[in-house]
Amino acid sequence: TEIGEPLFIRDKDGVSLTKAGQTMFQHASKILDIADELKLEIEENKDVLSGRVILGVTTRGLNNPFPLLYKEFKKDYPDIEIILQSEYKLDDVVEKVRNGEIDIGMVSHDLDLSGLVAIPYGESEIPFIVGREHPLAEKDIVKIDDLQNQDWVMFDVNNRLRTTIENYLAKAGIVPKNIYETNDGAVIRSMVAHDDKISLLPTWGIFEELQDGKIIALKVEGLKCKIQINIIWKASRRTKLVSAVLNYLLREEMEGIELLKAKNEIENL
Repeated sequence: TEIGEPLFIRDKDGVSLTKAGQTMFQHASKILDIADELKLEIEENKDVLSGRVILGVTTRGLNNPFPLLYKEFKKDYPDIEIILQSEYKLDDVVEKVRNGEIDIGMVSHDLDLSGLVAIPYGESEIPFIVGREHPLAEKDIVKIDDLQNQDWVMFDVNNRLRTTIENYLAKAGIVPKNIYETNDGAVIRSMVAHDDKISLLPTWGIFEELQDGKIIALKVEGLKCKIQINIIWKASRRTKLVSAVLNYLLREEMEGIELLKAKNEIENL
């Protein structure tokens, strides 16, 4: 190599770095960090806010209220582009915020967010839902006993939302028996709307079907489940550009999400 020393060792166990390779890797990492810092400094010195901010979420085939918000955002900030990056797992969003691949993340509150700034963004109700032709759709108030022998459709057991919902059902004394599992929220929405199945999904993920009347949110006696959503970012990467997006997100509601922070709190962030 141009360095004059071998950087890799290849043997039966695979490939590993030599001492020279480890040294070069450390310096290369520093160079990349310096490049990032330079990019941020240049951005901070711009007279007009422009550029792009990456917002990380997980939607898993549910409705996404972000496009409605983005349309209004562009009226105030025409030179800022928000790239919506959908990850398969919430943990992936957290990890990519940590390593700088994502600028702002929206995640549930029951995650390890160490090393990041995290503030409550909003709450979304997770109602029991059925299609408009389902027998329970006609009831003004549904009793817990009415839910016991239904056919259910839910996310698979590896999904964090499924865990949240199962814990909630267990506390209410509801034990679903016939469960169709999927990793696709679009399948859940469709099977609820057309196949006489019951489920629970956050209102932000089904707002279109609720508005169209294809899916009905049941009023269940004594039960109301909500999930908290946090906004996260890395303190060292909070530029003027990121701050502009953060402040906008924290004062404008998305469909199906109720903001938790008062405007005076937002101004002090």
